[in-house]
Amino acid sequence: MIVRLKRLTLLCLAQDRDEALTAVRELGVVHVTEMQPPEGEALDTLRARYADAERALAALPAEAEPAPSGRAADDVVAEITGELARRRELGERDAALSRELQRYAGFGDFDPDVVRELAEAGVVTLLGEAPATLKLVAPEGQVLHVVSRTRERQHFVVVVRGELGPEAPDLGAEYTVVPWPDRPPAAMRAELAALVADQNAVEDRLRALAADRAVVAAHLARTAEAKRFAEVRAGMAEADRLAILGGYVPVGDCEALREAAAREGWGLLFDDPQPDEDVPTLLHNSRLVKPVRAVFDFLNIYPGYWEADVGWVFLPFFSIFFAMIVGDAGYAALLLILAVVLQFRFKKIPRHVLNMIYIVGAFTLVWGVMTGSYFGMPDLPGFLEDLTVPWLADRDNLIDLCFLIGAVHLSFAHVWNLIVNATRGAWTKVLAQVGWLLIVWSMFFLARQTVLGRGMPDYILYLLVAGALLVVVFMKTRAEIKAQGIIDHALLPLTLVNNFVDILSYIRLFAVGYAGVAVLAAFNDMAASIGFDNVLTAVAASVLLLFANLLNIVLCGLGVLVHAIRLNTLEFSTHKGIAWAGHNLFTPFSSERHAAH
Repeated sequence: MIVRLKRLTLLCLAQDRDEALTAVRELGVVHVTEMQPPEGEALDTLRARYADAERALAALPAEAEPAPSGRAADDVVAEITGELARRRELGERDAALSRELQRYAGFGDFDPDVVRELAEAGVVTLLGEAPATLKLVAPEGQVLHVVSRTRERQHFVVVVRGELGPEAPDLGAEYTVVPWPDRPPAAMRAELAALVADQNAVEDRLRALAADRAVVAAHLARTAEAKRFAEVRAGMAEADRLAILGGYVPVGDCEALREAAAREGWGLLFDDPQPDEDVPTLLHNSRLVKPVRAVFDFLNIYPGYWEADVGWVFLPFFSIFFAMIVGDAGYAALLLILAVVLQFRFKKIPRHVLNMIYIVGAFTLVWGVMTGSYFGMPDLPGFLEDLTVPWLADRDNLIDLCFLIGAVHLSFAHVWNLIVNATRGAWTKVLAQVGWLLIVWSMFFLARQTVLGRGMPDYILYLLVAGALLVVVFMKTRAEIKAQGIIDHALLPLTLVNNFVDILSYIRLFAVGYAGVAVLAAFNDMAASIGFDNVLTAVAASVLLLFANLLNIVLCGLGVLVHAIRLNTLEFSTHKGIAWAGHNLFTPFSSERHAAH
């Protein structure tokens, strides 16, 4: 559920601002909002210090010497920062020198000092390059010598006795003059080798400094906490020797804040948030629903404060959609084995993430057994064949089931809206939701008839008309019509079409799942044509089947991301009225110690 919040205004003496913030941070229940832009020289210093520590920690290799150096964290960070600056400088010089060497690579080895001596003696040389297909001819009295030629370019030198004019010699085609470098390529290569040695020395030093990784990490955490404290402090307003802190507090934590205010001598004001406020979202999921948080966190989508928490609907239907799209008991078994391995090998993975994997794996296993899908095997043993549900082997039955799931899914949205409006006493809105329910189920029967040719009861058209009339009459109150106009009424025909399309959209569960079956069937036929008669063909066929299953697993993953997510976040959410506006999550101002608890 979405936890209800109170808007907080906290007043304290300006001179006691730091003590008040320390106490609020220890409570760890206030989502602080800025009352003015946080600025200041001290804050800028902390931000720079934090950035240096963050870069330093990111630069240290994961492997480290067994014993830290015992040096102060500031000294370690300063040295790492210096090494990073040196690495950046060496890298820039390396790149520039490599480009220069590449530019002169086609001319071989030479000494620019000799070229200058020749120029003093009256012999001028010019370097040039041109496309390999061009035929270049030196003017009379000049010599052109091609030094090297590749498929794309030719590199040459022109020798002239006397002085060159202001214009480059006319060689009969366009070319590029390459200026002589100030040193020979051999000297460049020696400098490049020295740069590489210096870069290796920097990397060696960073590996040695990795022994203090824990020290740097602790320093980064302290600096982050100090920076956050300074940002909150600078974001407070001040008036008449009073400091003012703004934010939001969960309703259940208001009493703890009142007790702290009584001890500390603060002034408190609690207000209800208004619909035009950007209120943070605080989700509190029960143990049964919490696994779906793994999907929300992965996609970084959350309902807004003024919206409903749809997790309890999202979880079962997403699991069903996942199962129908993946649809293979073999893949489900691999997924469940992966979850077990992750649980025992990686203790830091949150439990709700593992539970989500177990849930979708179990749903997929059941669906795969019911449909008889095991890595696309064409022929099943008798005991596995007995576990299948013959009704699901019919293509039309599967499509019909998809439409039914869609109608039930969308009905949950409208029944939920109906209950919410009934608890608020908005009985006209209740009737409108009844109308939408009639429309959803009318579209279900219409989809069955349109796609599958299955009969539709005669009374369905009357239900559709009745539903549309209920929506037209009761979808808006008079006050809403005055404020918002009749645009929703004008768009109702399009909305009815969209309802039909929404039901049809659930056919993707069949289509994506069937595509996976077809892919595996095609590869199985190819493997069978190769045969398993000898070692060579058996290995080739096995590699082909392995590739086919890996490809299908990737396609299944993409199908889940695109289709199973979409049906929840678009079709269902549109009917429920969810825009997933929770971009501002509740983040309490708290210390690292408090957060750890």
